[in-house]
Amino acid sequence: MSSSLALASLTALALPGSVAVAASVSGPTPMIEVGPVIKSTSTVPPTSTFCKTYYQIACYGPAQMAAEYNYGPAYAAGANGKGQTIVIFDSYGSPTIRADLAHFDKAYGLPAPPAFNIYHPEGNVVLNYNNLPSPANNHSKQLQTEVGWAYETTLDVEYAHAMAPGATIDLVTVPVNETQGVQGLQNLEKAQAWALANLHANIWSNSWSTTEQAFHNAPVIQQLNKLYAKAAASGVSVFFAAGDSGVANTNKQGVTYPYPTVNFPTSSPNVIAVGGTQIGSEPATITSHVTEQVWNDGYGAGGGGFSSIFPEPAYQSSAGISDPTGMRGLPDVSYNAAVISAVLIYESFDPVYGPGWVPIGGTSAATPQWAAVDADVQSALGSQGFLAPKLYQIYQNPSLYAKAFYPVLSGNNSFDGITGYSAGPGWNAASGLGTPNVSGLIGALKTLS
Repeated sequence: MSSSLALASLTALALPGSVAVAASVSGPTPMIEVGPVIKSTSTVPPTSTFCKTYYQIACYGPAQMAAEYNYGPAYAAGANGKGQTIVIFDSYGSPTIRADLAHFDKAYGLPAPPAFNIYHPEGNVVLNYNNLPSPANNHSKQLQTEVGWAYETTLDVEYAHAMAPGATIDLVTVPVNETQGVQGLQNLEKAQAWALANLHANIWSNSWSTTEQAFHNAPVIQQLNKLYAKAAASGVSVFFAAGDSGVANTNKQGVTYPYPTVNFPTSSPNVIAVGGTQIGSEPATITSHVTEQVWNDGYGAGGGGFSSIFPEPAYQSSAGISDPTGMRGLPDVSYNAAVISAVLIYESFDPVYGPGWVPIGGTSAATPQWAAVDADVQSALGSQGFLAPKLYQIYQNPSLYAKAFYPVLSGNNSFDGITGYSAGPGWNAASGLGTPNVSGLIGALKTLS
């Protein structure tokens, strides 16, 4: 979580048969952009046509994401995450996540995960909104933050499971908020160290981070990075969201730095940084890949740029990426993250708005789905270890790269008056290597092995 990332709320309309209200969560928040809550306990989610008609955005479910990124042949071959475990790390979690996942699965015809485990290695979570009467119209800052993390948790769990339905889901929560490296990040790292020692799972998904410059000094970051170096050496692929404000990130007081910045742990060379795209024409239905551009839709933009701490890792330098700084470039990969091409979640925890379907964007939507891609890959090919070096090996082979990735050729991640980077052929600091052709990626990795 970076306190520079604010939840975007859309103007909502009340409609016959459903009540739509704008979800707005202020204060420090995880990397999500929340749209209107379409208040309904129905197992039938709204269509993208509905969302485009009433909210002027598209909203998609798992089947559309599967079509966009060519999961179909992989699923048909049994590569659906079976035998793998995705570990998700969040502050607070959600009190209704088990029921909400079951509702989401029923709506989209998905099986329940083989197992869904929840762990609290840093102590049990106490939520301030559990016993509030509904509607609870007076949110404290603490309550708003907890509700924001519940949206984050719901997104992480529902879409990690949706795109790798055969995988076990482990949710690891901490009882404090991650706030610009001041608090919470250390608790999350302790929880990750516990997971590394106890869960023996090699796919992690994280949608929180802090601007590199917000830390006291570089040695603080380098000390914190020892955990990710250990995880990568142990064969763990740690996915981190690249951020929702392009190259514009803030200090501890919420003031945007006047130059391009990136976030840590996303900038670590020992993790896989996930940037954001938007689906260009936002069709009502997606049946095959639709051309994407860098996410920059007015609600947010995909993070990317160059680290001020970490030199370019060997896997990037050997791939000859375009890097004028000689420093670690990010993102590594991208995925749909835009509010205007949002994905739908189901939630029933919100004490103000009640149960409903919610369109959500952000690199928080992209990251758990990339973790799911890794789970699908490993269910087909076995353990791949830390995946980043192999992704750049694919990049070095034009024929494999053409099969494994959809390049992002347009758009930029300039934001909030800070000039960023543009997309184009090959790796770039706005979209990385591009977005996955999941079935092609499996084939490319099989060729490497």
